[in-house]
Amino acid sequence: MNLKKEILTLIMIMICGLTSAQVEIRGTVLSELTAMKPDADIYIEVLQSRHPGTIADSLGKFRLEYLEPNKEYLLKISAFGFPTQEFEVVTSTGIANELFLLKAECEFDAEKADSDWQNRTPKLLLFGSIAPVANTKADQRFEKKYKIKYYDFGCTPPAMDCLKLYNERIFELMDEKYGKEWRKKVRPDVEYLN
Repeated sequence: MNLKKEILTLIMIMICGLTSAQVEIRGTVLSELTAMKPDADIYIEVLQSRHPGTIADSLGKFRLEYLEPNKEYLLKISAFGFPTQEFEVVTSTGIANELFLLKAECEFDAEKADSDWQNRTPKLLLFGSIAPVANTKADQRFEKKYKIKYYDFGCTPPAMDCLKLYNERIFELMDEKYGKEWRKKVRPDVEYLN
């Protein structure tokens, strides 16, 4: 009889342990601009906690495991080019599935592309680096022929999602005006040109 009692007690302890281990947050991080995963690495930190945090996968998904049930957690989510943002999540006794939309502050987007095109100040945006690549004579001829400028942000570019929206709209406008021939002559480091 004692053995049955001990086995039952052990089973109960294991069930309680498994139940508490199931408290987690499963999240998906998307860009508010594109409704897709931001084109950057995404870091999730659990504030005011000893939890180590995590990194989202290639789809923007992440898991935070071994959390306390019925507790409010403050998550800090950061991605290159996006302002760091904080989100509150309250756990239950199981798995909390959450969607997090990151807001970007875009100086360049599709509307800015339309405005620049109308004002005859369009640009082809480059991601750049600490030491930007200078225009060659061929690049200067391209700029003159197509009335557009290459624009390199150097080491402080905005969110890649902003660059994508701007450049893709400029590509559409260039195709409408010049056909697709210009694509063969453009610099290869122009972002999002397929």
